[in-house]
Amino acid sequence: MSESQNPNTPPATVESLDLHVRSYRSALTSTHEITINSLTNSHLKMDPILHQFGSDPNKVDVSAIVYSVLRLPEEIDLIQKVIAAPTPDVFSNHGFVDVHLWPNVKAPARRRKYHYDEVKRLLACFIISISDIDDLVNLLIAFQVEWNKLHLLLKNHTIDEILTSEEIGNLSKAFGSNFQKRFERIKDHPLDLRIQLLAGSWVDYCKATQKWWRSISKITDKKLKLSKRSVYFVSSNNHSILNLISGFALKEKESILKFLQEKKPELYQVYEAIKSGENHLPENDFLYFVTKFYTDIPENKDAKNALEEKIKLTTIPSSKSLDINTQIIAVKDLAGSKHLDPRLKITSPDKLSESDALIFNIDYPLGFAAYHILSEVMENVREIKGVYVMGKAAVLNSEIGDIQIPRLVYDEHTGNSYIFRNCFNTFFPFVNNQGSILTNQKAVSVLGTYIENEALIKKYSEDNLTVIEMESGPYLEAVSEATFDHRHTTDETVDLSTAPFDIGIVDYTSDTPYSKAKNMGVKTLTLDGLEPTYLASLAILQRIINLEESR
Repeated sequence: MSESQNPNTPPATVESLDLHVRSYRSALTSTHEITINSLTNSHLKMDPILHQFGSDPNKVDVSAIVYSVLRLPEEIDLIQKVIAAPTPDVFSNHGFVDVHLWPNVKAPARRRKYHYDEVKRLLACFIISISDIDDLVNLLIAFQVEWNKLHLLLKNHTIDEILTSEEIGNLSKAFGSNFQKRFERIKDHPLDLRIQLLAGSWVDYCKATQKWWRSISKITDKKLKLSKRSVYFVSSNNHSILNLISGFALKEKESILKFLQEKKPELYQVYEAIKSGENHLPENDFLYFVTKFYTDIPENKDAKNALEEKIKLTTIPSSKSLDINTQIIAVKDLAGSKHLDPRLKITSPDKLSESDALIFNIDYPLGFAAYHILSEVMENVREIKGVYVMGKAAVLNSEIGDIQIPRLVYDEHTGNSYIFRNCFNTFFPFVNNQGSILTNQKAVSVLGTYIENEALIKKYSEDNLTVIEMESGPYLEAVSEATFDHRHTTDETVDLSTAPFDIGIVDYTSDTPYSKAKNMGVKTLTLDGLEPTYLASLAILQRIINLEESR
């Protein structure tokens, strides 16, 4: 039971989560808009871990509102209604023409396509799987509940009487440069948000993914001929693998350090601590991290782009509906990189340079979008040689920065348990200087970050499902369809030991649910997640190198 509940109120159950999900999914089948307020009661009854003070009218849940603020665009303060659909065509069919031409707005910590009509006070949101709905609805509920709570409290109290100085600081940081204006908005008016799902069928999501693939094919077909190539599919991020391959930070090391001394002295102090041995973060990982500040200077960014062109990197920006960037690099070009991270070992450069395989790296998607994307890739390339996933996870048995390598994944979407040969359980030739590496773990892919409560966490803990994330299950569902001649339905144990390609999943701990002060609403990973991110990326690249050298 959370601290916000009345002692006489029964604790929230696992069933309350199911009831809430059924409630809003059913409501969203309406052909009319529905109010966020109508979905609030079941949300609060499930007592989510990320919204532990939601039911307390006198306690602002700063962690919950910060978490939501970071994943919604600032324009959410000003709108009346959210409209959601998978493609521009669906928006047009419902009278919202050229939505993708409305001003694009972004959320700091969630890659999702948003467009804003200031006159009509509409926020158009592109959804690419059921996970987007689960995520969006609960973000809006938590945001509105806490906004309205703070609005009422500010009628009779000052902000200093409501929140601690630390809470004010966390909220101000999340609100960004316009934090004073946003505080005034909260004081001025309550929120009464509405949402309308224009379409969200399986076919709609497949169409959105097909459009994404067609845009990739249009850019790459003449040069790369993706449909005729062998591919290593990688789901990670947009920077770590590229930094390891291009080596721009290593090439520009002296210039970067000089830049830090002059412009970012606090980060230069971190570098000095690394050199003295007080900080165990690998030096190269730190240089990769600070490169993002160095390349804010246009000429430095140009130099970085020029180096990436030399290694023949192909970058495909996100499509109209999917905010997922793609990077493609030929494996043979790894052998020719002059600034490859020295931790990567190439023992047969001649053999590697003969490889015809491609590395197809995407920004990791949210939840069940992973299934649609991997399925689309597998259907359109000649051969998949490996599927490698690097993700963030909430973990019950470790600390932030630790690495988790599962052998089993239970998927809440299907109820299926996937047993698979995770290559990184036997192949992980790197050391985590700042944390632990836990192999042979059992993971669960949940419906959403807000759709978890203490009853569910307890149940998973009792079943030794200690790694909680959102993408592995959907990815493995796609893998199962490439392994068997039939689809598994629900509540089955699926043995993927005969999968026709290599599989590797690595998660790093970003959140510890039992340590509520450390959830992602009040903390960002920054340097804590840096080493495990690069260790996972190193392991993925080294695995690909070894497989191609042993052909």
